[in-house]
Amino acid sequence: MRHRLAARRITAAFLLAAVILPAAACSSSKATKIASGTGSAQNMSGMDMGDMAGLPTTPAIAEAAPTSNGLAASYSGYIYLPGAASVPANTAAEFSFHITGPNDHAVTRYQAYESQLVTFYLVRSDLAEFRQLEPTMRQDGTWTVGLPALPPGSYRSYVSFAAPDSSEGTPLVYSLSAPLTVTGPGAKPAAGLPAPASTVTVDGYTLKLSGALKAGVTTQLALDVTKAGKPVEYFDRYLDGYAHLTGFHAGDGAFAHLLATGRASGAGGVGPLTTRALFPESGTWRLFVQFETGGALHQAAFTVDVS
Repeated sequence: MRHRLAARRITAAFLLAAVILPAAACSSSKATKIASGTGSAQNMSGMDMGDMAGLPTTPAIAEAAPTSNGLAASYSGYIYLPGAASVPANTAAEFSFHITGPNDHAVTRYQAYESQLVTFYLVRSDLAEFRQLEPTMRQDGTWTVGLPALPPGSYRSYVSFAAPDSSEGTPLVYSLSAPLTVTGPGAKPAAGLPAPASTVTVDGYTLKLSGALKAGVTTQLALDVTKAGKPVEYFDRYLDGYAHLTGFHAGDGAFAHLLATGRASGAGGVGPLTTRALFPESGTWRLFVQFETGGALHQAAFTVDVS
């Protein structure tokens, strides 16, 4: 399914004439060998999207509110309107929503961002459940997304998208959210998060996170991915990057989107993946990492403390 992502987006561009899809988003989802970028794990301040060898370079898109925590349902005239406040537990369900713009109409024009028009996340309040799902848009601007069977509890849905600024036409990224209740008997008490750790293992891969975790400022982080003690050289393209990183604050669910920016040089030309991180507040965060190798999607999670 992930391999057909780019193809579906290309088809959508022809069916929805109002949707803007730049050529950079039309690349295929084939495996890409990572070439080394500039700098090193200790000196990555000069890295940008151009360091991602083999991956498309997208237009410059700014955050509409760089220090936003993503907990608001509206910002600068854009409103996230879920079609329902609850869904049944333990049953797959279709979930719909609209995003209205400053003109109070459903938005149908988007700037492709990370190979998608809208990125949809669903997170349980205790951060024990996390899903990044692919929504589809109808011609009237209605979005639908298939939710998997979920255990009962309190959740929050998030949308990230880029749209032209109404005054200048510059694409800006918005992150909005709304609560969602998954109703049903047998809801379990909130689970405690694992202790903070810089290394996690998933599906035979070991991931090590390093860098300064500070609130309110953009910092550079490094992510080493190894298997059987050796650096992973090949990643399938996933959301126009080598890995997709998303963070949520324990307690209130504040949102932090981390952008993959390249790969530092290292032994044999294979160094850690790099990312720019901006955490809107201090405290304990759950950082979810998604990456794809050999057609298989892997998901790992770190518990981290941000000062």
